Amino acid sequence: MNPQSDAVEARYTIHLNGTWHFLLAQQAEEHTEHSGHSESRNTKQWCPPHPEDALWNTIQVPGSWEEQGYGQAPGYARIDTWTKIREYEGSAWYARDVFIPADTRSGHYVFGLKGVRWTSRLWFNGNEAGIRDSLLTEQTWDITPWVKPGENNRIEIWVDNTMKLPLAGSHIHSLHTAAAWGGITGGAFLERQPLRRVHNLRIEPDMASGTISVQCTISRPAEVSASRMQLRIDIEHPDGTWLRPHLYDVQSAEKQVNARTEAQENDGAETGVIIVSYRVELGAERTIIAWNDENPALYRAVVRLKEGEQELDRMEQRFGMRSFAARGKQLILNGTPVFLRGYVDCCIFPLTGYPVWDYEHYVKQFRTAKSYGFNHVRLHGWSPPEPFWEAADEEGMLVQAELPHWSRFFQESHTAAPIEILSYLTQELDRLLEALHRHPSFVLFSLGNELIGANGHPELNALIARAREKDPSRLYTDNTGFGQLPPQGREADYYIQSFNWHPPLESVLSAVPDTTLDYHAVTRLASHPVIGHEHAQFTMYVRPQEREKYTGVFRPTWLDPVEESLQRKGMMVKLEPYQQATGKHQMRSLKEAMERVRRTPDAAGIQLLDIRDFPGQGHATTGFLDVFWEDKGITTPAEVKQFNADVVILLSCIERTYYAGELIEIDVRISHYGKRTLKNASIHWRMAADGQLLTEGEWSCGDIPCGSVLSLGSVKIDAPGHGVSAFRVEAELRCHPVNDAIHPVSAEHSIVHPANHLTSVTAAQNVWHGWSFPVVQAASERHGDMKRIWNTMKELQPLLVESHCERVDHVDGCRLLRQGQHELLIVKSLTPNVLDVLLNGGRIWLQPDAEDLYDPVETKYLPVFWNYLMFAAQPGATMGMHMEKETALLGSFPHDGASDWHWYHLVNGTPAVCLDTMQDVNPLIEVVDHFHRAKRLAYAFEARAGKGRILVSTFPFTDTALMKRPEAAFLFQEMLSYVQGEQFKPSSSVTAAQLLGMFKLKPIQFTL
Repeated sequence: MNPQSDAVEARYTIHLNGTWHFLLAQQAEEHTEHSGHSESRNTKQWCPPHPEDALWNTIQVPGSWEEQGYGQAPGYARIDTWTKIREYEGSAWYARDVFIPADTRSGHYVFGLKGVRWTSRLWFNGNEAGIRDSLLTEQTWDITPWVKPGENNRIEIWVDNTMKLPLAGSHIHSLHTAAAWGGITGGAFLERQPLRRVHNLRIEPDMASGTISVQCTISRPAEVSASRMQLRIDIEHPDGTWLRPHLYDVQSAEKQVNARTEAQENDGAETGVIIVSYRVELGAERTIIAWNDENPALYRAVVRLKEGEQELDRMEQRFGMRSFAARGKQLILNGTPVFLRGYVDCCIFPLTGYPVWDYEHYVKQFRTAKSYGFNHVRLHGWSPPEPFWEAADEEGMLVQAELPHWSRFFQESHTAAPIEILSYLTQELDRLLEALHRHPSFVLFSLGNELIGANGHPELNALIARAREKDPSRLYTDNTGFGQLPPQGREADYYIQSFNWHPPLESVLSAVPDTTLDYHAVTRLASHPVIGHEHAQFTMYVRPQEREKYTGVFRPTWLDPVEESLQRKGMMVKLEPYQQATGKHQMRSLKEAMERVRRTPDAAGIQLLDIRDFPGQGHATTGFLDVFWEDKGITTPAEVKQFNADVVILLSCIERTYYAGELIEIDVRISHYGKRTLKNASIHWRMAADGQLLTEGEWSCGDIPCGSVLSLGSVKIDAPGHGVSAFRVEAELRCHPVNDAIHPVSAEHSIVHPANHLTSVTAAQNVWHGWSFPVVQAASERHGDMKRIWNTMKELQPLLVESHCERVDHVDGCRLLRQGQHELLIVKSLTPNVLDVLLNGGRIWLQPDAEDLYDPVETKYLPVFWNYLMFAAQPGATMGMHMEKETALLGSFPHDGASDWHWYHLVNGTPAVCLDTMQDVNPLIEVVDHFHRAKRLAYAFEARAGKGRILVSTFPFTDTALMKRPEAAFLFQEMLSYVQGEQFKPSSSVTAAQLLGMFKLKPIQFTL
């Protein structure tokens, strides 16, 4: 007999996917009370229903209960997350018969379930085999004592999806993410193994020596000698060739390792267990190829247990030659610093409601993420099915897994967690490390999400020590996101801290126009690597057009109140412009927040929340992809990779706005975490405006070592010298290609290096926007006779020299009407006299503060953080600006219809006016409110009232410091020209009552 085929026959798997008998436990209990089986088959005593009961239905495995029609339609529709079309929380019974082939040589049998949430019990041929409760790994049972080869064998399973422990909102079981699914979603199987078998195979690479350690357990009947047993190890190189086989005597290993004898769990039969370990050299025949995020080379080991020429058993395992360590504040992959460009995977599966077991799904996911420059993913409180890890290994993702909880039991370091919680987490830790050890993509592990207070917890520290002992090849941290630096009472190899709000930083300042800033204020507080926790969280407008994609178990019920509100207000026509404007704003904010991390010399990585939208917790539109991993149309991979790649060029400059001709000083920096030194690097920069090249330059930088965040030199150029200009500063890093050192941005950028005429490529490129404005000329030169302006705001008088400056709220203010000498009245507040002038044909420019408004809405430049429903107290819960591209009010003030950095100082903290009571009035400069509230907001609007015209704006032009900024002074003059000119012809009208309902009336002042 062929030894290879003999081994294949000895170890086989029966896949039990397909149709099973099925019964919800609730139905079984109701039926039992009225049947004759109640005494002997009582479900409340954990006994399966009687096999002859007519109540049995059918179900498909794999699959969930809900997607196969079981459960009830909920009597509610949630506004803060999605809602299932059906739901069932409780337990259910599965049953079927399986024929097991006759076994003349005896065997070891294992039954397993994949994708069970949460608890399962097994009866095999009427024998209870035990309960399993892992949320993250396969649930398996040794069923050897009860198997009847050559016969049909009865399998009965009880599955319960109720919460067994208060693990809080971890995303593996949160209603907001994977939801409380029920079922067997990954499949069922029965595996026959030979009694003389190999198991617990572990392959540990050692990059320094170019070897692997092969460890495994060999089991055999106690009476069977190991004297003739050998272990053969064959290694397939990533190039497809096979290395020379290695053959080892098991008996010699037995003497070295001290064989021990164990009783099997169930039948008490004596089984000899031998733990062996061998070191295999890989580099003697072929060059060792390391596994990394750019070249995920995988080896394959075939381990055969032999006796003479007979193959007794065989196991296969893929592995990658890689090392991952912390060195100082850097993370080191295969001896080279690596920067983790990560996103958070929150266990979101919008069609199934549970983690899918589809390898192609995860391949698509990783290829999409990598196309945008990402090399890392953090699993938020969960670990996915095996196909995820296979795809991560093959696509080169660096993954952080976590224990499945978001609990509060470890916030006080002096308070012990409940024993059942700690026991479960310890078991899950052991199970997960055992399941994931063979995956080179698994590099980081956290004990859970946001677990601790300011300081650490001794029980978490003990779990860290346990994890290091079990698998020292990974890095561990006590929790993701919480705790303070410098660390007190914390045990960790690295830290994940918020760059948004860890003291001394504030989330409202996570992105600002100043591109010289970084996050060193946080990273300096630790001696280990620091990764940015759930960074940015900037949002854009909701997209109801995604509703039609929800064809599975969920319905996006958060859209219902949003759409109802928009429809009632007649704002559905605003959806597309809002989406485009806020999408631009989101990406501009994200670019700066991510570049700020790359400017931080000792930052080790970042974990964005998220590149996809998050369906729960109020619905967070944080992604440039939707929950289906599909593009929203607001950016491109090339644009994102400008600031999210191995090599990123950075421009550091304090300002974004300048006076025309003003000197601009730019520090050109690089964040280089590629795999090789950049040879003969050079910087080429250019300034362009309106499609025209204004100036350019180039210099050589020499060689740039990997792991560098440093200055490459400076650029000193004058801002465009005439008029107003929106300009671009572009920079490219060019170098000689050296193996896999760099990946060219695009072939079109290849040039001939001026120094030695060798071909060079563009390793990185980036673009920044800037604006220049003319120095404000004398008001009379531009606006004519300033005496025809009545200005009541003394702070504006330096800009309105020679204008009439007097209060209008005196009792004799009616002289304004009698004199008729003033074409424009500029006021902060509404008074009876101002109303008189307006209604009788005057022009009013009203510039109210928040205190002058009945319904002021606070705004800030940055978009809504996460979402309003979860963080309602956040300042400025708005999503940016929207303007028509041809807005006469703005004159030649540059804009593209959306927020950009030259607006920052004008709008950050500026109140918006609510136009909900003026449905006929359209904003000139619109503020996009968060979509849950959906107010009609404006920084500026105009209207007719009586015979007159009124312009209202809330920009803080009375802020003397602000008016020293070129953009503010220029915008004021453009708006002044508009309100004085012929274009100021409002198309809509309002009543005095509407104005009095919006603005607080300042009473007339009497002088006694």
